[in-house]
Parts: sequence; structure tokens; C-alpha cells
Amino acid sequence: MKSRLICLVIGLFHLVEAQRTPLIDSVCQAVQRQRLECQVHRVETADGYLLSVHRIPAPRNPACPRQLRPFLLMHGLLGSAADFVSGGAGRSLALELHARCFDVWLGNARGTTHSHSHRSLSPSDARFWQFSWHEIGVYDLPATVDYVLARTGRQQLHYVGHSQGTTVLLVLLSQRPEYNARFADAALMAPVAFLKHLSSPPLRLLASDSSAVTNILPRILETTPAGISRRQLQHFGQLINSGNFQQFDYRSARINTLRYGQATPPSYQLANVRLQLQIFHGSRDVLSSPVDVQRLGRELRHSSTQLYQVSGYNHIDFLFAVTAPQLVYQRIIQQAWQLDAVSVALPGG
Repeated sequence: MKSRLICLVIGLFHLVEAQRTPLIDSVCQAVQRQRLECQVHRVETADGYLLSVHRIPAPRNPACPRQLRPFLLMHGLLGSAADFVSGGAGRSLALELHARCFDVWLGNARGTTHSHSHRSLSPSDARFWQFSWHEIGVYDLPATVDYVLARTGRQQLHYVGHSQGTTVLLVLLSQRPEYNARFADAALMAPVAFLKHLSSPPLRLLASDSSAVTNILPRILETTPAGISRRQLQHFGQLINSGNFQQFDYRSARINTLRYGQATPPSYQLANVRLQLQIFHGSRDVLSSPVDVQRLGRELRHSSTQLYQVSGYNHIDFLFAVTAPQLVYQRIIQQAWQLDAVSVALPGG
């Protein structure tokens, strides 16, 4: 067991190392390569984290309607805003949205390459890393949403999340349901909430022994530029073990009671989510199994939900597959245009 965990750690290390970013902003590099404008905005969360949010402003094209709402895209675990631009023109979701006249904003969660700062804590301080994706949902995402709406003067935005980017939206709307009013709609690609039927051996291995994970996973995942916290991995592992979509388990009835008023962590109240949702999942995704995705759809009983299974897709195909623009992105764009009540034809469509 220990040797397999060590191998897993080494594999994760190489995955993170492959995402190391040079001093020049890799997101803006990819955008500017397409001769497009790229901006970087700084957003501070209520608990002091300083987030970078990338923006590709809407085209200065008189044919583009002014009534289009902005898009906010949120990446998954070990990802960043770069996930939505690195494929280049005709392949990347952010660039496809820009080509269809949208103002595109790209979030970066705390601890990742572009959001590695805090008002008073250094990344070398263990307190900096005392968060899971719960905090990303209740602090990072609302701060980013509020900033985008304030800067654009709009009351609502469109949202797309991939993997953990779907998790944090569900956390936000479960915990702070007043934020439903700030989203026109949302698209969830490879959603992660219920993980009971997950078939990924490495992740099942992580979930099998939380204490071993804590001891063996070094600070590699925290100190590399694409860092994540160990608590993020532990929280996902808890979802695998419990089969429920619930808050972080401190593995102490006393601490849980102090935090939650009960000995076990409460489930997220998905009945609080009230959105028009498109949920895209792959038939070959070892994380988002069809059974778990269907359960998510049932639990979102107060949302208008459309489920789309994409044949042959795995977890990251939604970001990088050559067919993603036709099979996934076009549906997202069409719904956004319809909701924004645009009567003109899509440019280039």
C-alpha cells in the first residue's frame, strides 16, 4: 500500500511539474498569440486571499450586441485559467466565446499558479493552505462573481465550470442561495459532487487511507506553482468514502460539533440550487460516473437541468478534445444567446 501511494505521489508531482508557468503570464501569452486583448484583475476574498482573474474583453465589433451577459469560467483541480485558452483558436472555450461576442472572465482558485498570495500570509506558512474546495466555493467564487458584475455593470453572468469548477458552484449556491440570482445559467462539464461509483484506481487509493495520504503527500502540491492544498484531496477522498456530497470531515466528533453543530459533517443542500443548468458528462469518465451524474441531476430538483452524455469522452476531453466545440461549446453558446434574447445570427455561426 505504501509503495503504491509513493508512486501516486510521484505521478502527481510530475503532473504539477508539467504545469509549471514561466514568469510571463501563460494565460495572456496564449490569448495575445491570437492577437486578442488580455487583462489581469486582482480580487481579494473576504478571508484575505488575493486572486488573479483573467479577462478577454468582448470584441470591439459593431455587429456584437451590447446586451450579452459576461461569461465566467472556472477550472478544475490542478488547473487554472490556462485550461480554457491553451488549445488555441477553434479549440478553446474562452476563445470560442470571445469569437461569439462575449466578454470572457477566467477565474483562478486560491493556491494555484495565478492566485498564490494573501493579504497577510505567505505560501510558506502552513495556515495559507488550510482550505479545501469548500472555501473556494464560499469565498473565492462569490468574490469573483461580485467583481465581474461590478466591473461590467451587469446583474447576471453566464457560468461554466469544469470538474472542481462545478463543485465550487454547487457549494456556493447550496450555502449562499441568494447567489442564484446572479447567474443567468450554468454549464457543468464533468461534474464532481457524488463520487460513490468513481472507478479511478489512483483516487480510490487516496481515499482508502486518509492518514497515509496526509503523511506521505509532502508539501510538493503546496509549494509548486500550480499548488493545491492537501485538504482539497482529503475532501474529495471523503466524498468517495461517504458516497455523499458533504462538508469537510475533521474526523473528530468534537471538532465537527464545534464547526457544524453536529458530530458528522452536514450534506450540501442541493435543493437550494435554482438555475437553468446544462450538465455534460463523458461515457468514459472514471471520475464522473453516469450513475453519480444522474443522481446529481435528481438532487438538483429545483433546477431546470439538461443532461448530455458525450460518447467516448473522458474527464479532460471537455477541455481539449477536437470535437468539444461542436459537441459541447456550441450548446453552451446557443443557450446563452437565447437567454440574452439576441435575435441576430451568431457571427461566424
